[in-house]
Amino acid sequence: MNGKTEDKVLAELASLYERRGYMRYRPGCFEDYSLYLDNIDFLISKNVITFSGAEGRLLALRPDITLSLVSHMQCDGQTRKLFYTEKVYRRADGVGEFRDINQTGVEVVGDIDRACETEVAQLILDTLSMVSRNCMLDISHMGYTEGMMAALNIPDDQKQFVYACLRGKNVHDFIQLKNLCGLDESAVSTFAGIAEIGGDAASAILKVKQCVLNQEMAAAADELEQLIFSLSETGYKDNIAINFSIANNADYYNGLIFNGYIDGVPKRVLSGGRYDKLLQKLGKTGGAIGFALYLGELERFFKPVGNAVDVLILYDDDSMLEALKSGKHMADGGRAVRISRTVPEDIRYGKIVDMRSKSK
Repeated sequence: MNGKTEDKVLAELASLYERRGYMRYRPGCFEDYSLYLDNIDFLISKNVITFSGAEGRLLALRPDITLSLVSHMQCDGQTRKLFYTEKVYRRADGVGEFRDINQTGVEVVGDIDRACETEVAQLILDTLSMVSRNCMLDISHMGYTEGMMAALNIPDDQKQFVYACLRGKNVHDFIQLKNLCGLDESAVSTFAGIAEIGGDAASAILKVKQCVLNQEMAAAADELEQLIFSLSETGYKDNIAINFSIANNADYYNGLIFNGYIDGVPKRVLSGGRYDKLLQKLGKTGGAIGFALYLGELERFFKPVGNAVDVLILYDDDSMLEALKSGKHMADGGRAVRISRTVPEDIRYGKIVDMRSKSK
C-alpha cells in the first residue's frame, strides 16, 4: 500500500508543475453539450451528464478537461504552458453510476518543438514517480503507425481494425485482413515485426528503425530515438518502453503517444500525447501536447484520506463533556484528535485516551 494520500500527491504535483513554469488553469464545470457531442471520439468516457440551461441550451458537466481548455484557448502565436487539478464527471470504467473523479494534468498549446515534447515526457515520468517509483511509461508514435498503414496500403475503412490488431498483437486476424484485401505477402511479416516491438526502449529503437518503410516512419523513428536518449540522460532509462500497441484516434492525435502505468494497478493511470488535429478540428492554429493522470484508477493504491490522528479519545455518557473539552484543548494546541465511543476500524492513531474508565 502506498504511504501517500491522494491530496498529498496532488499538492506535490501542483508544486512540481509550478516550479517548471506551468500556470494553473481553472475551467468551468460545464460546457455546451455540442462540444462533447461533436468530439465524442476524443473522450475516454462516452457517457455525458446533460441538463437544460436557463435559456434552454443543452449543457453538460465536463467529462474531460482538454476539450474545455482548447475550446476557450486564444491561439495567438504564444505558447502557453498550463496545468490543472480538477474534477471530471463520468462513469468509472464506463459502467455504474456517474461520479466526480479527480484528474490532474498538463497541457501545452502553441509552438511545440522537440524540447517541449521532451519536457512533457519528463513531467510524465516525474508525475508517475511521485505516485510510485515502480512506474513505466509506454511510448508510441502516430506518425510511425500511420506511415505503416500507408506503406502496407491499408484501406481507410480497415485502419481501425488494424489498430485493434496492434493493440492485441493479433497477427492471426491481420492475416485474414491481408487475404480479404489482397495485401502484399510481406505485409504480414512487417506487421508482426512492428507488433512485437517492446520492452527496453534503448534496445527496441533498433528494431523500430529496422522496420521503417517510408519517410513518415523514418521521421517518427528519429523523433522516438531522440526522445529516448534525452529521457535516458535524465535518469529514466529503466522506466521507458516503446509499445506500438498503444494508439489514439488518428482524427485527433498525431506524433508522440504516452501511456503510464504503476506497479500494483492493472490498467493505465495516465495517458497523453500530441493532439494538433484537435486544434484544427476546433478551428485553432498551432500545436498541442499534454497528459492527464486519472486519480480514479488509483483509489485503491492510495491510503485512505483522514485515517490518522495523534490522539483517539474514547468516551461514554458520563465522560462525554470531559472528552469534548479535552479534544478541543488538544486540537487548539495543534494536535489531530478524534473522540469516539468505540475504536473505529478505519483509523490509525498515535495515542489512545480512554475516558470511559474514569467514569467507572
